[in-house]
Amino acid sequence: MPFGKRLLTQPLPGGTPDVEIYLHGQLLLRSADSVTCEIGVNPVASSHVLTVEVRRKQPNKPDLIEMRHVGPLNFRRPTGGGGAPTIEPGMLIDVIPAASTQASWSCEGTDTLNYETGAGQFEDDFRWILNLEGDLFHDRVLTPSVFGTTDMIKMQGGEFFFRTAYRTQQRLKYERRGGGKPPLDLRRIGAIARASAFLVTHQSLVIRWNDGVQNRTLTLTKSSQGITYEVYIQHTPLFMQPGDPGGHDELNHFYRIIPEVVGSARFTFGVVDDPTGPDLGSPEIPCQVGKLNGPGGGG
Repeated sequence: MPFGKRLLTQPLPGGTPDVEIYLHGQLLLRSADSVTCEIGVNPVASSHVLTVEVRRKQPNKPDLIEMRHVGPLNFRRPTGGGGAPTIEPGMLIDVIPAASTQASWSCEGTDTLNYETGAGQFEDDFRWILNLEGDLFHDRVLTPSVFGTTDMIKMQGGEFFFRTAYRTQQRLKYERRGGGKPPLDLRRIGAIARASAFLVTHQSLVIRWNDGVQNRTLTLTKSSQGITYEVYIQHTPLFMQPGDPGGHDELNHFYRIIPEVVGSARFTFGVVDDPTGPDLGSPEIPCQVGKLNGPGGGG
C-alpha cells in the first residue's frame, strides 16, 4: 500500500509546521499502510554516515541544537515487560497523544511531470523524489532487507505531509541505463525530501533512540511562543570532491539491500555535470533519497 495521495492545491493545516523533517542521502521511504512511514537506512553504504540533528527555531534568536546522533542506529532496549526482546526500529518518531487523523501523505500536483526536462507545476511535488517501484525503474514491489531491522526510522501517530524540499540543478544530468528499458536522461529530480508535522495544543512529537549506551528520549512540544523545530536526517558521505559527481551511482548501494533485483534487471544511474554554473555545495552531491511507492506511479 503506497503513501496516501493529497493534492498540493489543498491547503495544509495552516501556518508554519511545528516540526519539519528533512531527509537526504541513502534512505528509502515507504508507507506500508498509508498511515506510518518507514525510513530504511542503508547499513552497507559504507562511505555514507548517518547523522540526525534536531534544531529549535526561535523568533529573533539563533538556532539551538536539541540533539545530534552520529553513526549507525543502535538496538533500543525494551523499557519493560518480560519475554524475548523484539526488534524495533532504531529510532521512533511518535506524535503523542496520537492525532485523530493519522496518515503519511504524498503531496502531489495533477499534472504529468516531465523528468527529462524537469518541467512541472510544483517544485515541491513529492513525485520528484524517485520511486524505485514506479515505471521509471522496476515497476514492481521491492522488499529491501533493511526493513524489519534496527536500521530503520519509523514515523507514526500523526499526519505527515511529504514533499520535495530540494531539486537538483538543471546542469546535472542523470543517465538511467540498463534494466531492460531504453536509455533515459533525467533532470531536476528530487534530492531532499521533507515531511511536515502540525501539532495541536498539548501535543508533542517524541523521538526515541539509543545513543550506544542508553535509551534516549527527546520531546518536542507544541509551542505558544512561535518556537518550531527542524529535524535533519542525512545519510551521505562526509566528504566528496566538489564539482566531480561523475561515476557516482546510488543504485549500486541500494541494490545491495534489494537482493531480488539481479543481472540485467538492474539499472545504472550515473550523473554528468554540465558545467553551466558553479558548484553549490552539499545539496549538489548526487545522493538523492529514494522512495518505494508502488508500481505504476511514475517517478
